[in-house]
Parts: sequence; structure tokens; C-alpha cells
Amino acid sequence: MKRIELLFPEYIQVNYKGTLSYGGNQNWFLSDKRLDRDARIRKWGCGLIALGDLFLYLARSNRMYQTDAVSLARVFRPVLEWEDYKSYIYYIHTRFAQVTAGSGINGIAMAGAVRRYCIKYKIPLTIAWKGFLDGQQMLRVIRKMLKENLPVIISIGPNTPLFFRGKGICFYTLTEKQEFIPSAYQAVHGHYVVVTGMIGLKHKRIMLRISSWGKEYYIDYQEYRTYIEQEGDSLTSSLLYLSKEDGTLF
Repeated sequence: MKRIELLFPEYIQVNYKGTLSYGGNQNWFLSDKRLDRDARIRKWGCGLIALGDLFLYLARSNRMYQTDAVSLARVFRPVLEWEDYKSYIYYIHTRFAQVTAGSGINGIAMAGAVRRYCIKYKIPLTIAWKGFLDGQQMLRVIRKMLKENLPVIISIGPNTPLFFRGKGICFYTLTEKQEFIPSAYQAVHGHYVVVTGMIGLKHKRIMLRISSWGKEYYIDYQEYRTYIEQEGDSLTSSLLYLSKEDGTLF
């Protein structure tokens, strides 16, 4: 197996009720009310969680990215505590990335949220929502970002134009025998995940390691691209491009 991965493979760990996570989880936000803040985060907040974890990882990877915002989560502790993480996500939601009932945060709004964050804290990153990438272009961007130690937020967009078809892609888990087996999630769509690594296998098969719902999963890159071509579209199923290197887009 050929691997490219972030420099800190543990990514973001949160202690939620005694269990360590792999990134945040929108399902931790519980509410009895229909459309209050916690209810909206729980149902449509995957993009918010992805953004929050991105800012935390940036701060951990380089102190020049440390901000007042991430200090709310006590970011430099090896494991974050749930209550600190929750306060931090509330802050990101209020100041940078409001979750809209029914739709969450679209890709262009995601890029705008990162841009506002970077302007406020004077962080020098090139930022764009890169729609309409073909399979090879997207793969080059993912590889480039991982080599720069940047998590990659990608969207598994909705079915287009038939939004209620329920078609999606499978999430896999990796066994101790290094075999990929389907998880309980076999038709995921309308969801943001964070790519933290990629694995090249035989016959040009590529698996992307992702953080989703507080756990580590894998997606088959070709299955993802097939979904885009047959069920989705290349604007809503795309990625948030970041670069530390210069001010030009890839």
C-alpha cells in the first residue's frame, strides 16, 4: 500500500462520554426542540463540524494558526474534552458558519466561512470551493493538500436533480488484516467529510481515509467519482481547496 497522510494521524480526538473520537460528530448535539441551534447542528451541521475540526488541526500543526477561537477548545491538549469542544463549535457557528435549517452550509458558503476566519486572524491561506473538477484534477488537489499537511473537506452532494432518490456511496472500515469491509453506512449522500489520508492499492484502486460522525472510515475514490457522474453533480460534490504555498489557485 502507498500512503499519503496528514502528519498527525490521530487527527482531532474528543473525549465524548469516555470514548475517544476521530474528529467531531454532529450527533453529539442533542435537543428536544425542533429547530433550535443544537437541533440544526445535529441534522445539518456536518459542514460546521468539518470546518471546526479543520481550524483545530491547523492550530495543532503550526502555532501561527493558533487563535482565540481554538483556545476555547483547549486545542493543545492531546485529547479534547466534549464540553470544551462544544463551546468552541458554538463559537464557530455564531461567528463564521451559521447552519441553515434544511440545507446546512453549501460549498461556496464553506469557503466564505474559512475566508472570514482567516481574515479575522490574519492567516495566510489561499481558499476556494473548487467545483467542476474531473477525477484526475480532484485527485491531484487532494494529494497536494495532504502533502501540505492540510485536511481536505469534501462533499458527497445530493442526488441531482432527483434529490429524494436516496442513492449514495459506501463507507468502509479497515480490519486488522488490512481488508476494507462495508460499514453500516452504505448509501451516504448530502454529507461533508474530512479526508485525512489516501491509500493506493492494486489495480489503481484508491481509498480515501476520512473523518465522519466522530469515526475513521474509508471511501473508494472511484465509487465517489461514479456517484458524482451518475447521481450527483461536480459543483455540490467537490472540495474546499486550501494552500499555504502562494496566492494562486491550483
